[in-house]
Amino acid sequence: MLTYSFSNKGELSLYEYLYRCIRADIETGAIAPGEKLPSKRSFARHLGVSLITVEGAYSQLIAEGYLRAEPRRGYFACDLSSSGVVPGCKPSFSGAGRSSVEAVCSTDGSLLPEEGLAQAYASLAAVGQRSESRLEAGGQSAVSPVGISDESGFSSKAAFADFTGSSVPLGMFPYAAWAKSVRDALTRESERMLVGETGFAGALRLRKAIADHLRGFRGMEVDPECIVVGAGSQVLYNWLVQLLGRNLHYGVEDPGYLRLSRIYEANNVELSHIPLDENGIDMASVAESGADVLHLMPSHQFPTGIVTSIGRRYELLGWASAKDNRYLVEDDYDCEFRLTGRPIPSLQSIDATGKVIYANTFSKSLGPAFRVGYLVLPPALADRFRRELGFYSCTVSAIDQLALARFIESGDYERHVNRLRTYYRSVRDALVSAFQRSSFSGRVSIEEQDAGIHFIMGISTDVKTPEVRKSALQGHAMRYRFDDVAIENANGFCQPASLAAGSRWEREFVDAAQGRGVRIVPLSLFYSKSAAAEPGPVRRFLVSYGGIELDSVEPAIAALEHAVRVADEATR
Repeated sequence: MLTYSFSNKGELSLYEYLYRCIRADIETGAIAPGEKLPSKRSFARHLGVSLITVEGAYSQLIAEGYLRAEPRRGYFACDLSSSGVVPGCKPSFSGAGRSSVEAVCSTDGSLLPEEGLAQAYASLAAVGQRSESRLEAGGQSAVSPVGISDESGFSSKAAFADFTGSSVPLGMFPYAAWAKSVRDALTRESERMLVGETGFAGALRLRKAIADHLRGFRGMEVDPECIVVGAGSQVLYNWLVQLLGRNLHYGVEDPGYLRLSRIYEANNVELSHIPLDENGIDMASVAESGADVLHLMPSHQFPTGIVTSIGRRYELLGWASAKDNRYLVEDDYDCEFRLTGRPIPSLQSIDATGKVIYANTFSKSLGPAFRVGYLVLPPALADRFRRELGFYSCTVSAIDQLALARFIESGDYERHVNRLRTYYRSVRDALVSAFQRSSFSGRVSIEEQDAGIHFIMGISTDVKTPEVRKSALQGHAMRYRFDDVAIENANGFCQPASLAAGSRWEREFVDAAQGRGVRIVPLSLFYSKSAAAEPGPVRRFLVSYGGIELDSVEPAIAALEHAVRVADEATR
């Protein structure tokens, strides 16, 4: 049986250390592909640790794709044979030829520099203080739809519970800490810094603060000179197209973030929507598409919540390294809000050849009004950006940049994120519990609920479905017909209708929920026109709880219970 000594774990938790040891052995081949690992109980007894410790380590390894769980059979190591031969990849642990324990930690038990995992990981278990004050009732939540326009056909009137939004909940924004950061910036920075140009890439102080944050929280070693700050991801993606070139072929995930597709389409580039499988973007479809640049969300795909497995990450890096003009854009939009275990390691952290462009934003943690995002460019692309696009002015004001830098440096940003994570976990747990107690609990499935700030809710419909007749297929435009009525939303994105009654059920459910003050959107709306319809009688919906108040959970579930009854009756 596997044996590990914990005498060298340093300040790591037991589960974190065990996870790292097993991961190192899988990566080095000490644990062979397909090898069965001990059961959790027997392993815990053998190591002299709690069952919770082993469960935590196994869960993290499963989430990252190092292990697979087979019902009633156990846990097996995934095949990572490509890690040793695919160019463009570097292992999670440096120091070939050392034992896994030596590779994980230095002799004094501290983390190795190349790991770059600072004490911020320990803060994942810390709980932030609950809000002691709430905004006065009556104020409307600043909820921004996740890529859903009013043209979608779904009502956009105000709702007391909006599961389509991604806003910081009322009462959770750290007004006092942020105000102090602004005051300090205004009183302690020179006038030249406050009113002068910060340079095309943004204020150096902010870029250094971002680099320190990424080193501590994401384990990324980043040169501040490779960071470009901009007013939100939309500005940065437009710059990215200019940098890489409009002559390249771009690929996005399908289903995916609709606004992202529109940004690329607005730049008049060739664009492919590439389907997903259980491990992330489908590599066979990538090859068929002819794409040169892939825009991915490997740590928590929107909207499905899929985590790209470590094996698929190696495949992607190998694909990118095969040609000079291939790149991977890693969109890490909500990495701070993994609610169980530690954050999923970034794709950029295992890139050895400069093929990963890392993108992130503060909008999910500070709110949509904070239009501050950033790119981490490979050194060669950073040099090219400086030469070819350095004429741009930074689109974020100097005051906002310097205030945000101070906010990060003081530790207030990390405390805020920890507090938010704790709150989101409580909202997520309340929602899942309420769904389980609901009148339709036997028909509900919850997918990918361990990372925030959304999950997928599936509802099984008991409607007998008439045969669906495909009426037209022109290029990539797909239409389906039900009772001779075409089903296609106003955005031009097909609502999958392999079960037309299912799509009708979706419409009735969404409308009935809206009538009771709850906004919710079907997953089908996020598919491209070329996407195949989702099979089966289960209708899936996005449940984004970023702006949901705890006291709104029970009334929202009651409204959804009503909507289920209405949809059932309408489609019987």
